[in-house]
Amino acid sequence: MKRNKPGEMPEVTREIYKSVKKFDRQDFQAFCKDLYGFGFEDGRASVPGVDLKAVYEAIANTKGIGPKKLEEITRNIEALYAAEGTKK
Repeated sequence: MKRNKPGEMPEVTREIYKSVKKFDRQDFQAFCKDLYGFGFEDGRASVPGVDLKAVYEAIANTKGIGPKKLEEITRNIEALYAAEGTKK
């Protein structure tokens, strides 16, 4: 399936509707995968990333958090993001 613009659902024309009715399991699975992929891309594009430096700065400005505790928090957060990067 082809999509004209990111952020918009592809138009389901009569031609697409008729062809979907004739799909076998593999064709239908590929069709659904394309739709899911479009939605996933749109969802990812709509969510801003996290600026870890701003998070660290906010934590550092919290009363009771000293340099040692900030260093420990930083290590833990970086380890968490490193672990997420290795999962697939």
